[in-house]
Amino acid sequence: MVNYSARLMKIAQCLEYPLGLRGGVSVVVETLATEFAQRGHKIVLVSPDAPETLRELLSRKIIDQHIHWPAGDYSLTTATKLAQQLKSAGVDVAHFHAGGNYGWGIRFPFYSPVFYLHLKGVPILWTSHRAETILDGFCGPQKLLLFKLLFLPLAWLGKIQQVYCCRFEIAVSQDNLKKLKRWYAPFRSRFVQIYHSRLHDTPPPSEFASRERKILTVGHLATAKGQTVLVDAFALIAKSHQDATLLVAGHDSGDGTSQQIQKIIQAHGLEKQVCLLGQRDDTSALMRQAKIYVQPSLSEALGLALQEAMFYGCAVIGTRTGGIPELVDEGRTGALVTPGNIDELSAALDRLLRDPLLAEQWGANAANSIRQRQMTVESMADRYLELYESAATKT
Repeated sequence: MVNYSARLMKIAQCLEYPLGLRGGVSVVVETLATEFAQRGHKIVLVSPDAPETLRELLSRKIIDQHIHWPAGDYSLTTATKLAQQLKSAGVDVAHFHAGGNYGWGIRFPFYSPVFYLHLKGVPILWTSHRAETILDGFCGPQKLLLFKLLFLPLAWLGKIQQVYCCRFEIAVSQDNLKKLKRWYAPFRSRFVQIYHSRLHDTPPPSEFASRERKILTVGHLATAKGQTVLVDAFALIAKSHQDATLLVAGHDSGDGTSQQIQKIIQAHGLEKQVCLLGQRDDTSALMRQAKIYVQPSLSEALGLALQEAMFYGCAVIGTRTGGIPELVDEGRTGALVTPGNIDELSAALDRLLRDPLLAEQWGANAANSIRQRQMTVESMADRYLELYESAATKT
């Protein structure tokens, strides 16, 4: 594929939390910055990172300038200061990344740097990396209904102001795109969708027959990721497949999920079959070894790890939530189950473990599917550069 060729620009990539956290959003931002820099564009990074965190990126000429953003400090002072810093830096376009439907102070009108940057005439793009509910990122699901109803109008106004100030807002899945267009119908034409990816087109995965009977899941340990459901499901079939192991990779979010998993392991005597790997930097190698990959999420915008597991030839099982059904062609590249349904997930695991030929076929189809749909870094960067160029030249 030929990379999209645009004029060289100075692009601001704006991240609310440290790049060093290595979460899904921060990894995508680093991937974009690296790809753009390699194509000759200049990158200004806005983030709360300490200088030592960015030393490698600076030495590799990925980042030309870093503007420190005080995480969580949303005020008129910080908003106007950042807007002036970006204006003074001479950026051609500013791209803000939000982990939820809200971010960067837009919960309340006039508290976001986006508004003040818009007044200075700098073109702005916004990516909502997650838009599962209309209040996603504004308040948690545990809040009382009365609280949500009282604050929804204020939240909606803040979001509408942000959308108005941006040339484009990007959703990471068709599911999220439909929701954003419905919630903010007055500006529905500003919403577009781009599939994110951390994948470069590489040689096909290793032979499936050489893979081990390993089931893998990757993601920070949290209730929404559904790892406890997966371990419960595996416990139901573990005795029938004593040569199979379940690998759970990801850092502990601190919400108690890790402790719940440990209790399930102990209760069923699974110490030799379930391994908590913690944070890993070699997940692609794990995906090349595993026969089955599971994305057991209770909610998910897209599922980058699932996309990558498919790319590396795993037979996959996902849940019917968010953008996951957009990745998994049920019965051809994988299986889909109801979020939180232990019995359905257990049955899907049992089926693939008992039918290695089916698992092999699904794995091959999954790898071909991701390649055919060009879910790669190059395609993602091309699409963003098209939007940057359009935003920068729009009058």
